[in-house]
Amino acid sequence: MQRVPGATKSADKSDRSGVARKRAGRADERIHSEIYAAIINHQIRPATPLQEDALATAFGVSRTIIRKVLQRLAHEKLVDLIPNKGAFVARPSIEEARQVFEARRGVECILIEKLAATIGDAGIGRLTDLLDAEAEALTRNDKKRRLQLSGDFHLELAALAGNAVLRDFVQELVSRTSLIIALYESPGAVPCSQSEHRDIIEALKQRDAKAAVRAMEHHLRHIEAQIDLADQPSRVDFAALFKPVA
Repeated sequence: MQRVPGATKSADKSDRSGVARKRAGRADERIHSEIYAAIINHQIRPATPLQEDALATAFGVSRTIIRKVLQRLAHEKLVDLIPNKGAFVARPSIEEARQVFEARRGVECILIEKLAATIGDAGIGRLTDLLDAEAEALTRNDKKRRLQLSGDFHLELAALAGNAVLRDFVQELVSRTSLIIALYESPGAVPCSQSEHRDIIEALKQRDAKAAVRAMEHHLRHIEAQIDLADQPSRVDFAALFKPVA
C-alpha cells in the first residue's frame, strides 16, 4: 500500500496534541478542586487576592491554566475578577447574604418535599453515614471537617431529589453560604446543627413531607440566625466611642 508522505508524522503530532489537551484538562480539574476546597473550607479568606503568578508557581502550571480556573470560579460566584486589579476571593455583601439564605429556603424546601415521597432505604443510609461522620468530626473538634460534611449533607439531599438543575443551584448556594459564614459568623456560633440534620432524616424516614419541610425551614433559619447580618455602619465616631469616663 502506498504511504502518503508525512501522514505518520501528522498523525503523531495530532496524537501528542490530544494527549496534551487531556493533561491540561486534568490539571484544570485538579487545580479548580483544590482552590475551591480551600475557599469553602475557609483556608483562603474572602477578599484575599489570588495572584496568577503565585498560583502558577504553586501548582507548576502556566498562567493560562490558572486564568481559566479563576474564570470558572468567578462563574461559580466564589471569585471576583476586577479589571486592572486581578482576582480576589468573593466578599458577599450583607444584602447578598440575605438573598442567598432566602434562595436556599425556597429551593431546598421544594427539594425536601419532593424527596420525602421518593427516597428509599439506600438514600436514608447515605444520609445517615454523613450524620455519623459529622458526629465523629464533632468528637474530634474538627471544625473544617464539620463544615465540609455539613455542605455534603445538603448536596446529598439535592442529589437524591433527582433534579440536576436544582442540585447545581444548591451547590452554588452552599458554596456562597460558606463565604458568608467566613465573613459574618457570630463568635462561638455553630452554623449547621447535627441534631437538626437528624430531625430532617427522621422526617424523611417517616415519608412525612410537611415535617421534612418544617425541619428544613427551621434548620436554614437557624443557620441564618447564627450569622451577624445587622447593617454595619460605614463610619464610627471614635471620639464618642472612646470618650474618657468622668
